[in-house]
Formats: sequence, C-alpha cells, structure tokens
Amino acid sequence: MNFTITKPELFVDNQARKRSGHMGHALVEYKPGKILDFYSDCDYDRVSGHSGYGWMEYRRSEDYGRTWGNERVLNYTKRVFDEGVHTALCEKAMANSKGDICCLFQITDASRPIACEPWSEPTYIISRDGGESWSDARQACPVKGRIYDSLARGDTLHFLIHDNPHFIGNAPEHCFRLYRSDDLNAGFYEQSVLPINAIGKGYCTMEYMQDGSIIAYVYDSLNETHMPYCISRDGGDSWDECGSAYFAKKIRNPQLVRTHKLWFLCGRNGDKGDGLVIYSSPDGINWDEGVIAATRPVDGCAYYSNTLYIKESGRVLVQFSHVYDRNRVNIMHLWIDQ
Repeated sequence: MNFTITKPELFVDNQARKRSGHMGHALVEYKPGKILDFYSDCDYDRVSGHSGYGWMEYRRSEDYGRTWGNERVLNYTKRVFDEGVHTALCEKAMANSKGDICCLFQITDASRPIACEPWSEPTYIISRDGGESWSDARQACPVKGRIYDSLARGDTLHFLIHDNPHFIGNAPEHCFRLYRSDDLNAGFYEQSVLPINAIGKGYCTMEYMQDGSIIAYVYDSLNETHMPYCISRDGGDSWDECGSAYFAKKIRNPQLVRTHKLWFLCGRNGDKGDGLVIYSSPDGINWDEGVIAATRPVDGCAYYSNTLYIKESGRVLVQFSHVYDRNRVNIMHLWIDQ
C-alpha cells in the first residue's frame, strides 16, 4: 500500500450539543490552502438522528486543513428550514479560477420524517469573497432530483444529477444528466445524458482523468461489488460505451478523487456494511482490495462521506459521519497521505 490513512479525528461534536449530521458534507478549496468545510446541523430525535431535518454550517481553514475557524451558519439554509416546507442541504461545492465558490443544494421535503426524498429542483448560491457573504439562491436546473457530484476546471463547472425525485431509479425516464457552466453569472445548462441505465441505480460520482477526460461512476443497488462507469473524452458532450469496475468489499455512496499518484474511492462497504472503505487504483478503473478505515456500532447507521484532494499539500481529506448513538452522528476527519 503506497499510502497511509490517519486515525479519525473529531471535527464536529454533535454528541455534546445533542444534534446529528447526516448528508451535506461539501468541501471546497477556493484558493491554495484555503478551504471551506460544510456540514449539516440536524435534529437529534427524528428517525433517531438519521434525517436531513436541519440546516448547514461551515468552517474555514487557511492552512491546508491543519486548523479550522469557528462555525458559521449558512444563512440561506436556515431561512429555508425556518419556512417549514423544505430543507436545503449542501451536497457539493466547487470554485472557479477566480476563487468564486458555488454551493449546490438538494431541496428536500421537511414534512417527511427523514426530511429527504422526494427531492425538488436543486439550487445554488455563490460567494465571491471566500464565504464571507453569499448571493441569493437560484435554481440550478429544472430537474427534480439530487446532485451527487461536481467538478471544476478553470471557469468550467460541472455537476451530475440523478433525474429522479426518489433515490433508486425505477422508471424508463430516470437518468443521470450532466450540467455545465462556463460563466456563473449565466448559470448552468444541460450538456449530456450518461449512457447508463438508471434502473436500480442511485448515487453517482465523477472525476477528471489525467488526459482531461471525465469518468463517471454510478452506484448499483442490485450489485454492490460492481459499479458501471462511462468516460467522456470531449469534456462532457458525449460518452463512450459503459464498462464495469469491481470492488471487493462492496461500495455504496461512492466518492471519487484523483491525486498526483493514485486514485481513491471512498464510501460505505455496501448497504448492510459496517465500515468506511477506501479503495485505491493506478488508473481509476482497476481497484485494489480496499481498506476499512473506520467501523460503526452494530446498531448504528451507515456512513456519509466526501473527499477533497488538496493539491499543494498532496493530501486527501476525507470527511464522514460516524455514529455516537443509534443513528446520531458526529462529523469526523481522516487524511490519506502518500
């Protein structure tokens, strides 16, 4: 193994404040060494803590994630919550070459116990001053679904959404759509549809390959040891025929990241799994046996995670939820060092 995984460390102590923290683990490096870390502040009692009934907070690091500032409430999400109809959870964040930050939100049904699906049309907000202030929210696209991943290169921004108001695809019209923006002032437009059958599929993730191609993976609830993938070699306009990659310890809620040496894919080791698994690969297609980096209590719920490759430090930050009681979770950090 050409990398080491640090011991998990506590980032947000929800146990002390009697809260929980599912969904909404966005991370973004908007300037070299300057990071915004988003996490949810959710209800303690709903579904024993496994809900999105709450709002988002964030903290800033200006030294590559070594130290972090005080928590701040992301006001847009608190306003949505206080209105009592929806919740707005920050699934992904990205930054363009100028350091403008774009936060992408899933809009959920606050009346449901889990405050999750069915999803409405996603939204986004922008900060042009490193998270000190934020724009009004705009609709990201007219699709009712959940944004699962985003990419940024220069001023070109992408996000990938499952066109489905519910988690698992079960109808012919369900699909995965790629949206693009070359100017945040102009918003996003649909660029293409992935050639992956969405029946039985849910989560998805994507990353740039070394030659600039985009590879996208989709979670298959019917086969957790394999994930279908497809590759775009023209910036997202079209996609090659699909392949399938093998994951020995299973995978769910995948998060994909490429570094200067290796690829990493993090997530849960299956629907009924008991751990946070980290796979590595030399090419983003052929994966090793995987390492269990953290385990959960027998009666606890599973992990949500996100990853951020911090280029100048050469480290990967993995943020994930970890059970402290029933479905109630703290927010944890660990690092992958190469």
